[in-house]
Amino acid sequence: MTITGHHHISIYTKDAKQNKHFYTDILGLRLVEKTVNQDDPTMYHLFYGDESGHPGTLLTFFEMPHLGKHHPGINSIARLALLVPNQRALVCFKDRLMLNDIKAKTITYLGHKAIEFQDPDGFEIILMSNDNKKVPDSWQHNPYTEIPAPLQILGMGPVELRLRDIRPTADFLVNTLGYRPVGNNIYTLDTEGLYSDFVLIEDTGERAKPGRGYVHHIAVSVPADKDLETILEKIKQLPGENSGIIDRYFFKSLYYRHNKIMYEFATEAPGFTVDTDVKNLGATLTLPDFLQDKREEIERHLNPL
Repeated sequence: MTITGHHHISIYTKDAKQNKHFYTDILGLRLVEKTVNQDDPTMYHLFYGDESGHPGTLLTFFEMPHLGKHHPGINSIARLALLVPNQRALVCFKDRLMLNDIKAKTITYLGHKAIEFQDPDGFEIILMSNDNKKVPDSWQHNPYTEIPAPLQILGMGPVELRLRDIRPTADFLVNTLGYRPVGNNIYTLDTEGLYSDFVLIEDTGERAKPGRGYVHHIAVSVPADKDLETILEKIKQLPGENSGIIDRYFFKSLYYRHNKIMYEFATEAPGFTVDTDVKNLGATLTLPDFLQDKREEIERHLNPL
């Protein structure tokens, strides 16, 4: 099967306006898509990424204003690493975070210099130096931020899963999805880069309880519809139900929960320029065709950003 790396990660936020400020004004990502949750159009679904919102650069958030606090625990997607070019970029971002009263700690993560901190909802983020490792050729800089291009966030790096038992997930990644083990419970599609890695942490304790800052799912990227169909046939042979292929307008998706973790398989095309030119991405509320007749009602439920 053809999986090319991460596609996006989807997280709960309590306040979309605060969320937008943090990810665009502080971290320097671009709001590339302002839309709604297609399964519940009363809530925002925001996408941040590079200039065009390429797969692997995307962080997405569902706004739920009445959310309580997220309680971290096992059987969850615990942390996300975002890649920056070098240690100079780490210094830049640590200064930006401190100026905005956000605590950031310098650490070493998977052998690379890094800083760790939390976003306003308590989601745990690691910025790690990519150190000239390979990244996808499609990734772009964001010309709509004050952060200089040589220091900007590149895209998604290792995704950390905390599990009571890592063995089923390791088997799923290797024998179903084609990842390779590279030691210390790290699984990758490309040993020359960090952009597709999963890190499995075996732990005990209580299960994670959803709330603000909770990760709903991790999506991996497949090139085309035919690749998604191949994955569906493979998933059908495994225990448990899957969603079938769903047209999400910006890409097609397949969802499957394995060992308590929700995975999405998402196509690279058509992308966010399917109905908007690059210059205007994220400027207005975008709705798929099947929701256009409800636009007035949907906009009444959403607070302006």
